[in-house]
Amino acid sequence: MIRFSKSFLIGTICTSILAISCSKTLEIQPEDKLDRSLIYNTLADADAAVLGIYGQFASLGDKYIIWNELRADLVDVTRNANPFLQQISNHEVTVDNPYADPSLFYKVIFSCNDALHNFKVMEQEGKLSNSEFSQRYSDIMVLRTWLYLQLGIHFGDVPYIDSNIEDVTQIKDLGNKPKTKFDDLIDILINDVKDLPFLEYFSYPTGTSLIFTTDGYNTNKIFANKPHVIGELYLWKGNYLEAARWYKKVLSAEDKNSNVSQQFNHNRVGWYDGPDANIQVSFARGQEGSSLVNSLTEGWRSLFALSNTNRHWNSEWNWAIPYHNSFAPGNPFIELASKEGNYQIKPSQKSMDIWNSKTNINGVPWDARGKLSYTIDAAGDPVITKYTDNSNSTLTLLNKGGQWNIARAAGAHLRFAEAANRDGKGRVAYALLNHGIKSAFYYGAFTSAGAIAAGSFFELESQISHEGFGASRITFSESSPYHFDARDNQYIVRGVWYRNIGVRGRAMLPAISFPGIKYGPGTVSNYGTMMVEYNVPVVDLEDKIIEEAALELAFEGSRWSDLMRIARRRNDPAFLADKVYEKLLKANNPKAAQVRAKLLDMNNWYLPFKVQ
Repeated sequence: MIRFSKSFLIGTICTSILAISCSKTLEIQPEDKLDRSLIYNTLADADAAVLGIYGQFASLGDKYIIWNELRADLVDVTRNANPFLQQISNHEVTVDNPYADPSLFYKVIFSCNDALHNFKVMEQEGKLSNSEFSQRYSDIMVLRTWLYLQLGIHFGDVPYIDSNIEDVTQIKDLGNKPKTKFDDLIDILINDVKDLPFLEYFSYPTGTSLIFTTDGYNTNKIFANKPHVIGELYLWKGNYLEAARWYKKVLSAEDKNSNVSQQFNHNRVGWYDGPDANIQVSFARGQEGSSLVNSLTEGWRSLFALSNTNRHWNSEWNWAIPYHNSFAPGNPFIELASKEGNYQIKPSQKSMDIWNSKTNINGVPWDARGKLSYTIDAAGDPVITKYTDNSNSTLTLLNKGGQWNIARAAGAHLRFAEAANRDGKGRVAYALLNHGIKSAFYYGAFTSAGAIAAGSFFELESQISHEGFGASRITFSESSPYHFDARDNQYIVRGVWYRNIGVRGRAMLPAISFPGIKYGPGTVSNYGTMMVEYNVPVVDLEDKIIEEAALELAFEGSRWSDLMRIARRRNDPAFLADKVYEKLLKANNPKAAQVRAKLLDMNNWYLPFKVQ
């Protein structure tokens, strides 16, 4: 018999059968059985099921990174890599490769199916209120949707199972099940989630039984971020307006538990004006590269090291799973990427070259995000630090804590920009990609009480009307996802987007120049020269958005998905094949040309579906 309590939060989310009631005891059954006789009787049982599923989910972190990064162009194998990881990188995966085994994903899916079925029963029997049911059912359905999306991206056609089962050993029969084509799977997944009863940014409102803080962690961000997942589905579908609507829900989410100033910061990729830690790229001394703020508690690198109770961490991250040294599975990235472990993956030479090819806005000849994402150790080896940075303690094989960081604000901005650009709103996309709303949508120096008002900035119609406080506005319905209020008339009117400085602005990189952009003679304070004309081809901006995603989100698990989505959209397999080829070529891999030729056939993008 095992007794669980809230004080064991990190343990509970990293094990497969859990509860959060101090008075509830569970008899552990064989792992291949889903025994519902002990659970699904009370709210605490339902919460135990939710946390148990996320405990199983925590074991997928290494596969997620290997599939999405090592198969792409920003991560490479080291001299220590085992043959199976080499297969992944070289796109020659055999059916016995353990990293290509989808069974762990299906185990979590089957647990989701079981919970979804029983949550319905509990509501019918009055064991869950309507709101308790809506929140838990919606959360687990979106998590299942994300799992299926990953399977579709990496295996192509996969079995779609939505019924609950009695025995998880049925996973072994998946190879005999009919498979759903990837395009059809996207339609099914959209249908699964579009009418869910609870689709808020926060999976569970503050005060509900699944939201609490203990052992220095808060549960608020461990649950799947629904708008982020649904927005990605619509991107794959090619419904760009809906994708923009859902990502805007991420961008505009307010953290009502923080102070007022945080409403201008939360998920908005802006600047910070306080003396405490910030999450921008910064230098202690102007143009001196050696003064780069490279800290686990301050600056851009701290994004990956701060505790999930830190307000700056919370202003950026939307979904992350904490690991705990005392409970399985522990942080898998230490073993995979650290010199403390086996050091089997590293930054590719290509990724390092991309960062080093950029010039900082203050003249420093590199993109600082590179030096803040990896380090060169004493042996001259590049080591990814994003996976193992921790501000509280040094992570080692004896201290396997840390977090699996899955989705954050910058990623949502770039996905929103991708959707907006394809939806004919390239100027909005350009703004969020570069230096923010103000620099791209300033229509004149209107004044009120002697102060310059940057105005309201919106994108949909061409006509401009002037409002009070000297603001300028492009008029249209505020329900549009392209509505951004960036007014800054000192303290008279300040829109929630007035601090937005764009992904590149926060990284201290200059705005990307295109021939179709013209600037006026004036400037917007702190935001650069005013743009007066925008005319950039969709594909040209899309290329830059995806490149920026490489610079900003490298090693975080989105790269293969980004490359594959764009290549499919354009029906251009070379978009993906060339980038993988460049990685292998720069690594002097003799198989580079062979891999490129293979990837020019889209049928070869997928892992072999074999349950082991």
